Amino acid sequence: MSGQPKIALRGVSKVFDVRGEGEPFTAIHGVDLDVREGEFLTLVGPSGCGKSTLLDLIAGLTTATAGEILLDGAPITGPGLDRGIVFQQYALFPWRTALANIEFGLEAKGVPRRERAEAARRYLDLVGLNGFGGRYPHELSGGMRQRVAIARSLAFDPDVLLMDEPFAALDAQTRESLQEELLRIWEQTNKTIVFITHGIDEAVYLGRRVAVMTSRPGRVKEIVTVDFASREGDLRAGPRFGEYRHHIWTLLRDEVAAAQADERKVVGSHG
Repeated sequence: MSGQPKIALRGVSKVFDVRGEGEPFTAIHGVDLDVREGEFLTLVGPSGCGKSTLLDLIAGLTTATAGEILLDGAPITGPGLDRGIVFQQYALFPWRTALANIEFGLEAKGVPRRERAEAARRYLDLVGLNGFGGRYPHELSGGMRQRVAIARSLAFDPDVLLMDEPFAALDAQTRESLQEELLRIWEQTNKTIVFITHGIDEAVYLGRRVAVMTSRPGRVKEIVTVDFASREGDLRAGPRFGEYRHHIWTLLRDEVAAAQADERKVVGSHG
């Protein structure tokens, strides 16, 4: 259907029962969000605002308390091979080589061994790790392990790539390098990407739209369209980048303060 979003969230809320607490915990409330096909959408918000909960719901790892989540117009009822997930922790199998890790999703799809090996090599090359296929995770740097995790998610050809702060544990240089790599891969594959981050710079650099979330219970406060006349040169040093960064920080400032106040209240009640 023309104009239909790839992913649609309609009035989505998620409430958790907390053991030993009288009050249930509302992580997100009344979230409305459309993600277009082939879009790179970044999601930024204060700590504890429900960003990861939102991603888990889209992944089908948990179910909404209220509202609905649609993928290509159909309700999401659980995990599926149409969605690939990359977490902050690399989540690689330590007993498998880089190539064998990438093949994992293809095995789940029943792809024959020879085709699996060819596809794994192709995706290893796509993430810039040609020649490292025989290495085990402990023989790779953090950045390399995250590249393998991205290749594994891409290899079974999901429509949607869900990424939960995948570069947060990396040093600044490796993080910037992988941001550029991810944009290159996105432009080549035309995947729909939903990317969670704490970093405003990362959100602006990667996202074609940035969804800014409120403090808990999380809602979408505003969606900022990021449009640079050119992405040549050092984008982060340009005035337009600074304007976007300032605007998003202005949206977030009160939310961060509210989240910190909420945290102090929780700590005080348990003191």
